[in-house]
Formats: sequence, C-alpha cells, structure tokens
Amino acid sequence: MKRPALIAFFLLSFLLFSPSLADASLKLFVDDVEVALQRDLVMINGNYMIPLWVFAEHLGAQVQVDQSHLQIVFPDQTIQMQLGAELALVDGKEYKLEVAPQLLDGEIIVPLRFMADQRHLSLTYIQELNGFRLSRKAPRFSGLGSLLSGEGLGAPTEGGEAQPVGSEREEKEPGASVVLYEPSTERGLKEIAFLGGPRATIFLDLESYTGYQTYLLEHPARLVIDLYGVNGDPPPALEVDSPVVSSIRASRFDEQTLRVVCDLQAPTGYQVLPAPEGGLTIEFNYQLTALQLEEVEGNLVLSFASSAAPEVHTTYLQNPLRLVLDFQDTTLMTRSFDLTVNLGPVVRFRAGQHSPSVTRVVLELSEPLASLPIEERAAGSFIVPLFQGTASDLAAYLRTQQDQRSGGEGTELLPVQEGVLSGLVIAVDPGHGGSDPGTIGYRGTFEKDVNLAISLYLGELLSEAGAKVVYTRDSDVYVSIFRRPEIALEAQADLFVSIHVNSHIERGRARGTETLYRAGDPISERFARIVQDELVKAITLIDRRIWGRNDLAVFNGSDIPSILVEVGFLDHPDEEVLLRAPGFQEAAAQGIFNGIVRFYLENKR
Repeated sequence: MKRPALIAFFLLSFLLFSPSLADASLKLFVDDVEVALQRDLVMINGNYMIPLWVFAEHLGAQVQVDQSHLQIVFPDQTIQMQLGAELALVDGKEYKLEVAPQLLDGEIIVPLRFMADQRHLSLTYIQELNGFRLSRKAPRFSGLGSLLSGEGLGAPTEGGEAQPVGSEREEKEPGASVVLYEPSTERGLKEIAFLGGPRATIFLDLESYTGYQTYLLEHPARLVIDLYGVNGDPPPALEVDSPVVSSIRASRFDEQTLRVVCDLQAPTGYQVLPAPEGGLTIEFNYQLTALQLEEVEGNLVLSFASSAAPEVHTTYLQNPLRLVLDFQDTTLMTRSFDLTVNLGPVVRFRAGQHSPSVTRVVLELSEPLASLPIEERAAGSFIVPLFQGTASDLAAYLRTQQDQRSGGEGTELLPVQEGVLSGLVIAVDPGHGGSDPGTIGYRGTFEKDVNLAISLYLGELLSEAGAKVVYTRDSDVYVSIFRRPEIALEAQADLFVSIHVNSHIERGRARGTETLYRAGDPISERFARIVQDELVKAITLIDRRIWGRNDLAVFNGSDIPSILVEVGFLDHPDEEVLLRAPGFQEAAAQGIFNGIVRFYLENKR
C-alpha cells in the first residue's frame, strides 16, 4: 500500500545513502559514457549490484545464460557464476562472493565491486555526476608498503587483517607498474567519533561510499569494516575508554577501499545502520555479564547484570511447559549453561546465544509462570519479576491492582468471553490478491503473497487460542476492498485486522513498520497502538508509529474496531529479503497475535 511522504524528516531518517546520493537516482558511467539503466541500482547487504548486460554492451564481453548458470567471456578471461550461489569461477579459480547474482524483474544483476576487481577496473563515486564510474584505465595500487606487507584484495582471516594476495599478483604480472600512494589532505572518511552510551555507539562521518562489508574476528577480538569507494587519507586512530571497545583505527586497504578496525575487549554482536545525516552508525550489543534465578522477599525473579536494560520478548510454550525470554540486541558474555533447579515452578534453567543479536533464556516449568516488566535495582543491575500463573491470571491481577488505584472505574471495550480468546470472532484480511498483486519488490516479490502468508500464520495462532477466524480470502483470489468489511460484518466479527506490506513514492527510501486505524475511533486507535508495539518488538524494524485514516474502504465499510498493519517496506531491498523469509513471516504473525491478545486482556472486564 502506498503513502506519500508526510514529513521530510521521515524520508531523511530512512535513507540508505548519504545526502549526496539521495537527491536523484544514481547514474553509472563506463569511462565517460553514461549507461542507460532500466532501473535504479540496487544495494544488497552493503553491496551495489550491476545489470549483467552492461558487460556485453559496454565492456566487450560475450554473455551466456543457461537457466541459472551465467558465463561472462572476455578476450582474456572467463567468469562463471550461478543465480543464488555465492561462488564464482574466474578462469577456473574459485572466489567467494559477498552477494550472489540475482534475478530482479527479469534482469540479472551481479556484484559491482567484484566484477570491477576481476576486470581491474577503477570504481569511483563522482560527486558532481551523482554516479559511479567504471574506468578501464590501469588502477593505482595502494602503495609499495601494502604490497610488501602482503595486503591485497583478500578478506580478513583469523590470523591477520587480510589474505596475502598482493605478492601473487606481482608474480603473475611482472610487467605491472606500481605507483606509490601520495598522501593528501582529502578525507572521504572525515571523522571517527565514539559516541559511547549503553551500546558503545560509533559514528563514521562519511562523505560518500559505494558499499561496505563487515567481519567479526575473535583472535584478537575486533570488528573490521571495509568501506568501498572512499577516497583520501584515513583519520587518526582513536583510543577509547569503554568496556566494549578499546581503540578504533583506519588505514587505506587498496585504491578503492578504506578499512576501519574496532579493537574489542571481547567478541560481541553489532549492527551497522546508515545514519540519517549520512555516514554509518555502528551499535554494539548490550553486554549481559551475569544471569541468575533467585527468590527476593518470597518472590521469584530473574536477575541480570548489563550495560543497560534491553528489550525482552517473552513467549509461553507448552509440551513441555516453558517460558522463553529473548533479550534483544544482547551478547551473553558468560558461557552458555543448562541447569537443573528446584525453585518454585522452575525445574530447568538454561541460557545461550540464540542468534548474534538475541540471548535466549528458557525456564522449563511444572506450573505456569509469566513475566513482568524489567526493574532496575542499581546501576547495571536489573530484575525480571516472575508471576506464578498464566498470562490471563497476570492480566487479571494487574487489572485488579489498577481498579483499586482508580476507585474501580474502567472502560468496557469488548464483551467478556471465556478463555484467552474463546468466543471472539476475528476477521483477518490479507491485502490485495488475484489480479491485484499490490506493490512489487526489487526481487519480484508480490505483496499479495507476503500478505497471505503472514495472515495464514496469524489465523493459526488465533485459532489455537480459541478465536473463530474469518478470512476475507485464504487463497490467491481477488476480493474487492468494499467486499472485505462486508465479510467481517456478516460474520459478526469483534475485530478486523488487515495485513499489508508497504511501499513509498520514492522507491527504496523508506523502512519500518506502521499501523493504520480508523480516524476518530478511540477503540481502533488503542488497538493499533498495542499491535504496533508488539509487532515492532517481535520483528525489530523501525517504528513508524500509528496513523489515523478516514479514506480507506476497509475502515469505512463497518464500525468494527479495525486496523491495517503495514509490516515492512517491500520496495526496500533489505526489508524485501526479510519479508520473503517464512521465519520472518511467522515472527510478524506472532507479533500481531501478541498485540491482539494483549489488547483483549487489557480491555475486557
């Protein structure tokens, strides 16, 4: 579903590029000839991609495509690749690709920097032209020092910063001339700033860049960021007083690449984000240094030590009975453990690094247990209070406490039903369908397919919780936007939830999650706010908040409490990758489900 830019701030906040790259579509030049691109250049995982036909039309290659197999034949070189495979053969020698070739809207795209390296082409960003130039002029080496030290175009290894491939090039090309690097005052990376904070944030003030790649190494612990298309000399090294980072240094890796190395106290997870004002922000995970289950004044709590309190997502599972707590953006600095305990209803207590950004704590139970919000006991010391009972029992207890504080006044928003969602009728509306594909992603993903997948996952969760689910469509068929609220009315639905993914008038610029509601309806507004909160917690995309709308047929066709969830932006290449993944679709459905349950429990009497 499309919405125009409302405020310039939101556009700027979600740009992938620095302001110099944001004014218009990026151009591509081969030497001094502009390439007539059919669509904007795509960035995937920090790497720009180039259409395969450019090498045939502008660089003298014969391109052969046999189903998924690609062969690019130059007079002096043959490059073989395969769609979806991160492996290439160059004259029979294997190379690992940072991004696999893709088929996008009928056009094959391949990694721009890899192809430039293999053809010994100079790749630079030209500020005045707002575009990249591939030049067939002989590229300048970084300098004799890098050749003698063994640094070349390889990726970092555990034993050092790079594989020593420079000397091999000298043997293969004995006649190649080496031009010493001449220092200058120009800096494409203007400054490295350590911002500190609970996540030890670093800001790289970049004038422009053509891509980046990161490597987390362990011996010694360091994060390496290779910045492609960054000209000029590196800024000076920075010593840091932090429990996470000890120093940050930069050096020129080759003609096209500036390398930034963050020396770490210990390996830890991280996230690299484009900054709204340009450049890159690196946020390291919270450091979880202690974790303990204990009784405090007769109450069971999970205590932990951390640089700050992260978000904790909880899931209640059965067979066996478990309470799962996922600490977001967190690294477990101690060893994983799995302990048998006998403390209240907890019979087993285990913790480990579930993913690079999530520390997972699992409590196996003999009886139900629910968690309350985090409380801070002292600087760096926190607890998660645990309530012996189900989530429904906890909601009833909290409601009683609230009623006692407010004198018993409350607002009845939904009829009282038996069980968690038993007796509720919920209309689930997968947006678009059939002849209406909705928005289409860079990789050819149809919105209608993503909407249906998430909706079916959501319907399963709702049914398991006792609700009666009515779909406006449960297959790839067209349903009028005016018919959808009628289906909900005919089923006497208590709630209406429409599932969509987003797009922006400036394709590929916006990111994040938002939820729409019927303007002027306080119940729908509250419903939207709770679902938005739980969905953002579940999928951790940017929170674009909630918006009231009075121009949508799915809202105006009934008076049922109604929301429309825009899970993410399908026209953003990074978010399209997520939205295509079944695991992410399930997580989105779980977040929406959590919001529905929370809304119901908080507002029934």
